[in-house]
Amino acid sequence: MSLRASAAYIATRIASGALAMLTLALVVRGLGPERYGQLTLALAAAAAVTLVLFNPINASLARFYAEADRREALLRLLRRTMLGMGLLLVCVAWGLDVLGHSPFAPWLLLLAACMALAQGMFDFSGQYLAAAQRSARYSLQFVSKALMACVFCVLALQIAGGAQAVLVAMTMAFLLAALLAGDVWRPAANAPDISGNPVLRRDLLAFGGPLLLTSLLGYLLLWGDRYVLERLVPLAELGRYSAVMDLAQQTLGLIFSGLCTAWYPRLVQAWGRGEGSEVQRLYERYGALGLAISLPAGLGFAMILPDVLPLLYGEAFTSLPPALLVLVSAAAVMAGVKAYYCDQPLLLAKRVWWHAASIGLSAGGGLVLAWLLVPEMGTPGAALGLLLGQCAGAVVSLWAGRGVLRPRIPFGLCWPPLCAAILMGGLLWIWPAAGWLAVLSKIMAAAGVYGGAMLMTDFDGVRGRWRRRLA
Repeated sequence: MSLRASAAYIATRIASGALAMLTLALVVRGLGPERYGQLTLALAAAAAVTLVLFNPINASLARFYAEADRREALLRLLRRTMLGMGLLLVCVAWGLDVLGHSPFAPWLLLLAACMALAQGMFDFSGQYLAAAQRSARYSLQFVSKALMACVFCVLALQIAGGAQAVLVAMTMAFLLAALLAGDVWRPAANAPDISGNPVLRRDLLAFGGPLLLTSLLGYLLLWGDRYVLERLVPLAELGRYSAVMDLAQQTLGLIFSGLCTAWYPRLVQAWGRGEGSEVQRLYERYGALGLAISLPAGLGFAMILPDVLPLLYGEAFTSLPPALLVLVSAAAVMAGVKAYYCDQPLLLAKRVWWHAASIGLSAGGGLVLAWLLVPEMGTPGAALGLLLGQCAGAVVSLWAGRGVLRPRIPFGLCWPPLCAAILMGGLLWIWPAAGWLAVLSKIMAAAGVYGGAMLMTDFDGVRGRWRRRLA
């Protein structure tokens, strides 16, 4: 991928993430905590399909697309499999709703299945465009989906309201954006049908089979806490928790994924060349930069949330427990550290089963702890369980990755971010803010203090690089 394509990809994800956060705020404000809790359960059901069943299909497309001799047949087989599974699940959901056996509000299960199919089509077409290196069409698809989702959700809330209307809006956005991929949904007239070829089936099963387990564990890690809370707390409390957690995952997850997008390809290239010392050097610098970004992002996010949530979501979010905001922020940061730093040696060395074990411990341990802690602590207990589960999984990843890379950050790159974060946190602590202008001023001032402190401590030789650029 060229530098221009990489920059366009990162810019696209940032723009899409910003629109997604705006959509989230509008939906939460429009629905309120209880109805957003209903929507959360429907989204969790849809995610079970997209993350567990469709993710191996999309990963298989990315893995085998380069084999030009069976590309069209591969597209046909994967496309038929995904559409067939999706339509079957839609029919099952329709039957459960008609018979009154759905665990959700009326028609939520059917609409969740429809959205899962539309999102699966969107992800499949996006993977196709990425594999074909059509960066312009890929960027258009992602930004248009985010924009249409925002517009359609606003219209749905104005016209009908309710979780069902929001699901319809999101389904339409995913479906229309998927169709922008064009030729991936037009079967080639002369494509050889080798769907019964045992070699192709064996290759797909060998690659996608282990991914089913990893995808299931990843789904439980991302969505399991919602199911625990659905059993233990009122629906409105689930809605409040989900709104805060979704905002944290959108914001902090965007930061970590952007950092990984910039650094992970360099690690892979150095690893492929067999340059062990260069891989270790890049890993150390990647860790130092991750610390310098994640520390102020997590601390600032936790301290600014009490001012931001009422402005974003409305008055129903003014009295959330302070412990919930801190623990949600810490859990989101730890999830990013584990996925984008601690797991990297396992991915480079292709230690698939250790990676699955790490995710399984994070998911299983977090859910068990949440089940035990929520009756005593309320919703903060779910966030604490998630945080402790992520910590346990990170320890397993680091232990299993020994001999591949050393998770070492030089002390000279550790103390500047720590000191700068303390100064930034002090400013955020003493500065009250009410209204968007005051909050934005507070954020900009905190960023200025952190950046100034990093410059004064000459983090990673930043002053010398600036002098050379200005010379």
